[in-house]
Parts: sequence; structure tokens; C-alpha cells
Amino acid sequence: MILSTRSIFGSAIGLLLIVGSYPAEAFTITRQTDPEILKEVLLGDTSGLDNFEVIAKDSSLAYGIFENDPFNLTSGVVLSTGNIKELAAQNLQDGGLSKIGEDLSTDLGNPGSDDDSISLELKFYSDGTKDTFYFQYVFGSEEFVEFGGEKFNDSFSLKLNGIPLATLSNGDATTINNLVPDPHVGYHPDFIYNSTDSGPAKDQTKLDGYTVPLLFSGPIIPNAHNQLLINIHDVGDGLFDSAVFLKAGTFGTVKPPSIILGDGGDSRNDNGNNGDNGQGDTPTSIPEPSMALGLVTVALIGRFALKIK
Repeated sequence: MILSTRSIFGSAIGLLLIVGSYPAEAFTITRQTDPEILKEVLLGDTSGLDNFEVIAKDSSLAYGIFENDPFNLTSGVVLSTGNIKELAAQNLQDGGLSKIGEDLSTDLGNPGSDDDSISLELKFYSDGTKDTFYFQYVFGSEEFVEFGGEKFNDSFSLKLNGIPLATLSNGDATTINNLVPDPHVGYHPDFIYNSTDSGPAKDQTKLDGYTVPLLFSGPIIPNAHNQLLINIHDVGDGLFDSAVFLKAGTFGTVKPPSIILGDGGDSRNDNGNNGDNGQGDTPTSIPEPSMALGLVTVALIGRFALKIK
């Protein structure tokens, strides 16, 4: 069988056009509060630790499992001060007083209530052979960017044995005001603005802004029981909600590889420290699904062409 170069490359172009037009998988969130399932999703290499216990407190609407997220985490567990099912949808409004139900707008209490507080607790025992606990996460909120620098902003904390350890790449605490000190002056390099007109994830999530993937690392108390407490809390109002996305399989005693943002990283204020807070681990690049399929197609066509020479 003899095929011309023209026919081979014509087929290649046709296949690439088909692959390139194939849509990426949709961002999905499924409600889940079963402690065993949450634990199974979160835990990675936990050598040196045992007797794990997960406790999901407060509203069942606030916990879920996510997949194919726009934050480059791939999958994991999400907590929100609003209804997590509404996170994965088009962003229709940048801040301001949206109509109830139009954007996230608290669904855990009465509209305007400021008592939406959501916590996920992880307990474990250390045998003394490991000294650090790790995981990766992304924090996002509807309060970006209009309410940057304001007194009443949602609070977020990651505490290991009572010590607050949620930090940005420069060591500052992961807070709305540290990410956007002033909406008119400029943003922290770890911040991604998801505006309704040009946001990188405006068609995938209602959050008005979020961080690049960040790394949590904290000291483990040896030969003792340890407690990790993850909390997000509405402060001053219940109209604008926040969420934290916890990457699957990264909770443990082995530092996960850093995450490099895909195409458009510069527009997302990528500072090169994604997921490792500037500690410089070997990065894991995550290509877009259509790009990955395209590369496989080219490789297969090339191999086929060599065989028929």
C-alpha cells in the first residue's frame, strides 16, 4: 500500500481539526459529606501517620467533590460558605449586590446572614518518623475585587494544631485583603481576577477571583495526635460567598510537585510559584485536554507514515 505525502498530511490536518474542536471536560461538583469518601479523596502518601479521622461540620450543602476544575487542581474536595452546586457556573456579575439566586448569594442561611461558617477537620496520629504535613489548595471568593481592603471580608484559615499556616508565596496570610489590598492599585501576584468579560474561568465558575495553586506545609507533633482545621466564614454579610478547593491525593507527608498554569498563565498573574510557595520543587505541567489529544494524534500519524515508507 502506497500513500502520498499529501494524503498523509491531509489526514493529519483533518484529525487535528477534529481533536482541536473536541470540548474539554466540564467542571463538575457533586455534594458529598461522607467522611470516609472525603478522606479517601484527600489522602496521598501518608507514611508515618495513621488513625485518620475526617469530620465535616455544619451544612451538607457546603461540601463536595470537584473534577475538571479551571484552577489546575484536576480534582479534590471543595468547601463553600454558599451552595457548592452553584460554584460551577458562568460568572454573571462582578461583585455588587446581585439578586438572590443570580450569583452564589448564601444558600446556607437567610439572605444577608453573616453566620455561614464551614469547617473540615482532619485528625491523625504521628509515629515520629515524619516532621511535615503538606497539601495543595486554591482559595476563591465573590468579594473580589470590589471589596479588597474592606473591614468586613470573609475569613479563611488553615490551622495545624492551632497554628494558622495558610500563606501566600511571599509568606503573607491568605486573605482577601492581602490578595487585593486596594481594587484600584493592583493585586498580589498570587491572585487571578475572574471578571465577567475577560476572566480566564468566567464561563466555568461564579467566583470573581481566586488564587493560583498554593502549598500548605506545617510541622507535625511527633508521637502524638495532630489536628488540621480548615475553616471559611462569612464576616459582616452573607451575600457574597467564598470557597476553598483542596487538591486530591496531596494530603500527606510527601511534598507534592508544584503546578504550572497552562496557556494564559501570564494573564493569570502567574509568578512561577504555583503550589509550592516559591520553594522550587520539580513542576508538573498540565496541558489542556485538546492539546494533549492533538499531540497524541500527531505522534500516531508520524509513526504510521514511517511504517509505510
